[in-house]
Amino acid sequence: METGGTIRGKGMIGSMTQKNRIRSGKRWTAVLLACVMALSVPSAISAGLTDATVQSYDDQIAAVEEKLKYAEGVLSDIQKYQAAAYEEIAQYDAVIELNNQLRQLAEEQLNGTQWQICDKQQSIERTKAKMEHQQNVLLERMRESYMEAKVDYIEVLLTAESLFDFLKKLDYVDAMFRYDQQIITSLAEYQAQLEADEAFLVTAEQTQVEQLAKIDGIIEYNQTLCDQKLAYIEDLEKNEVWWTQEYSYASQEEQKLSNELEAYLKELEAEKIRQEQERILAEQQAAADAAAREAALLAAQQSAAQQKEAALATSCWPLEAGVTVRVSSGFGNRTLWRGTMDFHRGIDLACPSGTKVYAYSGGTVEKSAFHYSYGNYVLIDHGGGLATLYAHMANRLVSAGDYVEAGQQIGNVGLTGSTSGYHLHFEVRINGELTDPKPYLAFP
Repeated sequence: METGGTIRGKGMIGSMTQKNRIRSGKRWTAVLLACVMALSVPSAISAGLTDATVQSYDDQIAAVEEKLKYAEGVLSDIQKYQAAAYEEIAQYDAVIELNNQLRQLAEEQLNGTQWQICDKQQSIERTKAKMEHQQNVLLERMRESYMEAKVDYIEVLLTAESLFDFLKKLDYVDAMFRYDQQIITSLAEYQAQLEADEAFLVTAEQTQVEQLAKIDGIIEYNQTLCDQKLAYIEDLEKNEVWWTQEYSYASQEEQKLSNELEAYLKELEAEKIRQEQERILAEQQAAADAAAREAALLAAQQSAAQQKEAALATSCWPLEAGVTVRVSSGFGNRTLWRGTMDFHRGIDLACPSGTKVYAYSGGTVEKSAFHYSYGNYVLIDHGGGLATLYAHMANRLVSAGDYVEAGQQIGNVGLTGSTSGYHLHFEVRINGELTDPKPYLAFP
């Protein structure tokens, strides 16, 4: 007899015997253990704290929780099967008990039958004794008749001396006949009774033996079923122990992962606090730096304004007076005739060839040289961070290291270097930074 249901497993639903289901459950148990043992659990939280690590822990915990749910389901199924098996065993025990009672009654009936059999055997013995006695009596009378020379009953009647003697002899002959007939009839009855008793004896014994054998067969069959259920329960209990251990292992694994995740989250929170503090400090430092830069810029602007005012106050027009001048190119980005963009570092003052070039203000000549782009150029440091540059000149009248006065001629306008027409390229530098020269010039 099979117990309904199967041990729960993914893709493992079908018609199985008890042992097949248990073996299948153990195979799934081994697979589950391998899955749990294969889980990658970090031994320590890495220094790089990322949300991906939290997701990894969440995935691992979710996987272990799935194993826990699976183990809970298997344990629940095992308990159901155990309950059903115990209930069936109780039914088998009740049936076996009833069968035992039935066998006891059969044994008692057999004992009663045995008593009847014994009584019949005694009756048979008595009947045989009576038959033997009757046979002996008949044989004895026949022997006596033979010894009397085979007396003919008719002759006896005919030899009667008188009517009374005849009647007397007739009664004797009739009595002898009746006696013989009674003996024969008695023997026949005894024989029939003997045959009936012997037939009853055989039938009763055979019936009792068959009935006991049938009851013993039923008891043995039910006992076999009961033993099978007990073996099935034993396998279920072993499986339950295994799954209970597996559930405990998965629970510990889940707790371990949860503890590690909690520790990681604490460290992550601490790292976030540290990063927030660093961010606040960086913002404060950036604000301080911005304020310092703004102050420095303001100071530089003030200084530049002062320098500009001072320069304008002491400066002179860098070209010969009375010469027609126009601005051919201003400071900053510009588009060249070839269509390319270019950053112009100064201002171009277009004028006739040979126009005299004067020093913007007094100062020391830092450079007086030829450059492939500037051509002949002169760089003068006026002090206080102010410097001016003069390019594309036809010649240079000062040398590096010379001190020049404001308005002193340093060269003439030419066409040297990279240029397309006669003009003076004029640059202004404040603390080494290029700036628009136009505000520093007092155009005539």
